[in-house]
Amino acid sequence: MGRKPEVESSALGCILSGTWTLASLPFWLGAIGLLVVSTTTASKLFAIALICLLPVPLNFLHWRSIRRKIISVLLLLAGSISLFLCARQATGYVDDPEAAARVIYQNDNRHFSCSPANLVPEIDQYILGSYLLALIDPNLGWRQAAELRENVRTIYDDLAKDAELATLPCLLGSAYREMIGLKPKPGIQFVYLPERSGWDPLEKKPAIVFLHGGLGNFQGYWVLWKRFADANGVAIVAPTFGGGNWSGDGGLEAIEQAREFCVNHPRIDGDNLVLAGIANGGTGVILGGRATPEKWRGLLFLSPVIKGNIVESDAFANGWGGRKALIITGERDKHTTSDYVRKAAAGMKEIKMELKEHYLPDRDHFLIYSDWPRLQTLIGKWLKSL
Repeated sequence: MGRKPEVESSALGCILSGTWTLASLPFWLGAIGLLVVSTTTASKLFAIALICLLPVPLNFLHWRSIRRKIISVLLLLAGSISLFLCARQATGYVDDPEAAARVIYQNDNRHFSCSPANLVPEIDQYILGSYLLALIDPNLGWRQAAELRENVRTIYDDLAKDAELATLPCLLGSAYREMIGLKPKPGIQFVYLPERSGWDPLEKKPAIVFLHGGLGNFQGYWVLWKRFADANGVAIVAPTFGGGNWSGDGGLEAIEQAREFCVNHPRIDGDNLVLAGIANGGTGVILGGRATPEKWRGLLFLSPVIKGNIVESDAFANGWGGRKALIITGERDKHTTSDYVRKAAAGMKEIKMELKEHYLPDRDHFLIYSDWPRLQTLIGKWLKSL
């Protein structure tokens, strides 16, 4: 009788080995990239854990080899220890209804402290993502990506020093789930109610409902809006909806749920709400404004995607003719160009909207990070006119 082939040299072994190699390749590249660009110990530990654990399944094909057994055990041990140390640094979040800054989970959503989005600090997710976007996005060059990273690092440094924000969980997992084909669910939102000496704690505050852009509800947004809230006495409510496809199933529901939260909150003036959005969030602003025009005092667009067919619809014109909106965008924006925004703005003017426009000559699509003090001033002045 012929000798039975080793598992690793059999046809099945070759298929399993090749399949695992191909399936794990993106994780290998991501782990190596994260190890190279990360700025935090937690991210480096997560990357090391992946690098140690990814080869383990292949080693089972060579289990008869003593050397492979030793290597597998050492890799498992090193990977497990790295993952354990990383998890020790992850945010274990419990919502405090009395806290000024909160992340609220509704609709059966809940916080997973050991999800990859929570194990890797968001700053490093952003930095790694900026390199990937520079590779695949023709509108984002390497120089612009480098400027973006510099601005974002400063903002996330401030986040780490803010006791009210630093313990809040990352919400980008919702966007990642949508990227792999899962439908996003409404029901997760960031909320901030400013508290300052001299303010009446019982006085109801106006609120901005802020819709994030296409890559998710970044904590960096929260840092900036918290500054605005503290300076202007305005509450901030930022719902999360996957990767920001607000025109998809559940998008309007997420917006309405955030609005109802404001209406039902004892410290928020539910009759004084502004619907705001950045980038793809602009689509949500147009859709939400059309759906319930009587519920919003004004509309705010930052570097926006604005669907002209919705602006030109009778439902939008009937709800917003003669009413106020603010647009702020950059002349250097290659994603939503100033010509594109001006065309949408012209449609708003045709229905006699009282539209305030600012086209910043030296800013691009990421002006919220590069020029927030100017945006804060412009938005603050406009809010006072409502």
